[in-house]
Amino acid sequence: MKIKLSLCKFFLPAKYLKQKARIHCLYEFISREKWLNGINYKYEFKCPSMFALENLERFSSNRLRIARLQRIKLLLRVLALVALIAAGKVAAHRFGWEVIQLNPLFTTLVASTVFLLGFLLNGVLADYKESEKLPGELATGLEVLSIEIQAISVHSPGADAQFAVAEVTFLAETILAWLLNRLSTAELLMHFYSCHRTVVQAAFLLKTDPPLKARLLGEMAAILKLINRIETIRETSFVKLVYWLAYAAIGLLCGGLILMENTRLHEAIFFIVVISLMMIFLISLISDLDNPFGHGDAMSVEDVSLDVLTSAVKRMNNV
Repeated sequence: MKIKLSLCKFFLPAKYLKQKARIHCLYEFISREKWLNGINYKYEFKCPSMFALENLERFSSNRLRIARLQRIKLLLRVLALVALIAAGKVAAHRFGWEVIQLNPLFTTLVASTVFLLGFLLNGVLADYKESEKLPGELATGLEVLSIEIQAISVHSPGADAQFAVAEVTFLAETILAWLLNRLSTAELLMHFYSCHRTVVQAAFLLKTDPPLKARLLGEMAAILKLINRIETIRETSFVKLVYWLAYAAIGLLCGGLILMENTRLHEAIFFIVVISLMMIFLISLISDLDNPFGHGDAMSVEDVSLDVLTSAVKRMNNV
């Protein structure tokens, strides 16, 4: 990594440079200018890019194509497992392993498994519907914060708060990279604290209008609340014991279908394929919906859209 630094008076503290360099390694080229304690700091970072802002447009256009490919991969994985179950049924029929007689209790097992999957789906959908709103709320909070900081020069003529606008824009870029799993939560919070200090410095530029000062800090608090909520949804799975029970019920159901006595093999294969396909596909979908922010997971399919946040970041960079 090459870092070019020009100062009006002094060098930046080593700790400050170290923190900035860690986060700026995400981007191909970033230039920032900031006032700290009356000193103008200009610094540039150039390093290998994991998610450069120049690729935001490409990311947005490729999102739907990537999601479609991931859905196809999920379907193929489920079909492969269903084919293995069907092959097990053929082997059981051929070698005489069909030792279970059909009785009314078997329909009860099917109904209870369906009920259990419905309970799981209802539970994860509540979090998923809430998660769909979070990127939009983050985008709104960041953009409003940037606009209100720009208004400082109107309320206090002569005050220049552009350093805070640049810092908020960089926070938006960092949050987007964090949602794409390019950054850890600790690294994101490290920059959030730095941005919060910068916003406080910008608020002190206001000679009047205390409500605007309160709004600036209130927006930062709201952004932190949304970050913590997303992290909680990411790290918290729906009741694990219910998942274990669902997997056990599906396993027992498929095992019962394989070992169930049936004189007509083609009918048995049809029913076992249909039932196992629905059950396995549904539990796979429920498990995927449990983490709506799995954008960095190659196995994740149904993730919430980040388009509104991506658009906000692009607009903030054009200010």
